[in-house]
Amino acid sequence: MPEPVISVSHVSVTYGAGAAASKALDDISTTFDGGEVTLLMGASGSGKSTLLSILGCLRRPDRGSISLMGRDLSHYREKDLVGIRSREIGFVFQFFRLIRSLNALENVSLGLDLAGGKTKSRLSPREALDAVGLTAKRNLRPDQLSGGERQRVAVARALVKAPRVLLADEPTAALDSSTGLQIAELIRALVREHKIATVIATHDPRLIPFGDRIIEMRDGRLVAEQRSTA
Repeated sequence: MPEPVISVSHVSVTYGAGAAASKALDDISTTFDGGEVTLLMGASGSGKSTLLSILGCLRRPDRGSISLMGRDLSHYREKDLVGIRSREIGFVFQFFRLIRSLNALENVSLGLDLAGGKTKSRLSPREALDAVGLTAKRNLRPDQLSGGERQRVAVARALVKAPRVLLADEPTAALDSSTGLQIAELIRALVREHKIATVIATHDPRLIPFGDRIIEMRDGRLVAEQRSTA
């Protein structure tokens, strides 16, 4: 059985202190495999975004550990975690976070630039834009693109560095229904092709058919899990 790409073990995160303390994550253990799309679902405040921040090495757990490709990251220095984020983890955000002054191709190229040239990309920036159907619009800036096109650029930017892990926080929330489902299908197809472990935090039940695994979170805990039968 292949080793999980990324995993967390007994992870807890607490915000605040004393009487005001609240647990954002409460003793969470789970794994994520390459080529698999996991949906994190639950109400606001359930811990979805905090778990994404742990998986993305954006913050350290108060307790527990995180492993990437068998490497325990618990004691890595911050500068080493920066390198891991740059080279091995791709992020797709709700509001795209593209650089307004750069065109589509330049925004995608930025994904490689931030990795410091220390990644073996499976795709060139042009190939990444082609993969998301935007070859003809590579010279357009974000304000010249539709919301769906901007999110496609963001997906290409995340994938161009060939990440081990793809993390998406409400990637369809800023899009209309039809465009959001197109983006979900695009992400699933690319994840399958490149064997990327993918975790999507979402409130949108329309995305359920796109998940190989659906995890429900409540009060910082994983309370239910369902796997696709497709």
